[in-house]
Amino acid sequence: MSRRANRFTMTADTILEAVEGLRTAIADTGRHESKALDKLAENADQVASRLATLENRYREAGSALSGFATELESAQREADRLVQAHAEAEAAQARYEREIEHHRDERQRTTDPLVAVDLNRHLLVLSQRQGAQTAAAADAQARFTQVVTRLRSAGTAAAERMRDAIKGDGLNDGVWDDFAGWVADNAGILKAIHSVLRTVTAVLSVLSFFIPVLVPFALAAAALTAGLSLVLAATGQISWIDFAVDLITVATFGVAAVATRALGGVMNALKGTRVARLAAQGHRSPLRSVTGSFNGVLRGRNGLSIGPVKLPSVKWAWEVNGAKGVSNAHFLRVASRSQAGAGGPLDKILLQMGHAEMQRIKLAFGVRTAVSMPNTALETFGPPISGALERALPDNPVSAVVDSLADGWQDVKERTSWKVGS
Repeated sequence: MSRRANRFTMTADTILEAVEGLRTAIADTGRHESKALDKLAENADQVASRLATLENRYREAGSALSGFATELESAQREADRLVQAHAEAEAAQARYEREIEHHRDERQRTTDPLVAVDLNRHLLVLSQRQGAQTAAAADAQARFTQVVTRLRSAGTAAAERMRDAIKGDGLNDGVWDDFAGWVADNAGILKAIHSVLRTVTAVLSVLSFFIPVLVPFALAAAALTAGLSLVLAATGQISWIDFAVDLITVATFGVAAVATRALGGVMNALKGTRVARLAAQGHRSPLRSVTGSFNGVLRGRNGLSIGPVKLPSVKWAWEVNGAKGVSNAHFLRVASRSQAGAGGPLDKILLQMGHAEMQRIKLAFGVRTAVSMPNTALETFGPPISGALERALPDNPVSAVVDSLADGWQDVKERTSWKVGS
């Protein structure tokens, strides 16, 4: 936030320097008698006036963001203290609850009236202390809510200052600025839709391995995700890294789909050549033999049945997932197990072509996994793992490393976030 505020302020300083340069140039033209110079000075004066107005817009935006950045930093420090205080109060409350349960059990078992009186006194003290911790936790939660409310108010005020500066400077924004403003106003909803589309794409991608008819839908979901990602990145709402990940997802999915389709053609050609080879050898039923050989390698692919639904066996599911598709896994089994009609140079060439398509498919999904790994590791799984470790082992070095990597990744994404035309 502070970096963006400084960027606005630096832009304002640059504009101010340009205005001063134009003013100096206009003053210099007054020493010469020339209609061309007079016209140039008139145009330069208009440009200088508009730039001066624009300078105020960026100056005000930088000031508003800088003030909000200060509020944000202060709120983060206070929120950290309150979160720690809340956690300590809850831990103490739980500890007192265990002690209270222990003393109640002791009171039920004791037969000595004096011991019972002493236990009741302890229970009263413990209940009072537990109540104090409950109140402390509630107070921390209430103060945390106040911090969030105050920060939201500061953010709203900063946004209003920037909006007033834009509306009041008399400079009309273009269609792109209006569109970018609309995206900014609805960024929360659009980012939520983007996140849902990413999830849908991932789910359809895996399901399409087992249900090939879902491939076009998965590809369409990936394309929609990339399209929305482009809009968000171009308007400065997300990092261009996120757009690159979504674009690579579409590209690799398309490459894998094309390769899978080509592999289907290889399978048909392979079957045809093997049937022809058996026929040339005088086999009585070459088509039935080759078809039986192709289908025979699929034995053991079915697992449990739930009503009319047949689930794949664990082994077959593993093979399909590794090959990234049912037809791909079928090819690999045919290539390694089916022998009816196999052999000959043409058969060998077709098998090589099939394996080349498989390599292309695996490379596409490998690239996709590699480019999405930082987001998955540092944003999806990193924070929960770090938090769980911190709760189990406070001040452990692993959490510090994970948090440092996550913060560094976020810094990289912030540096690669900018609006087109800014």
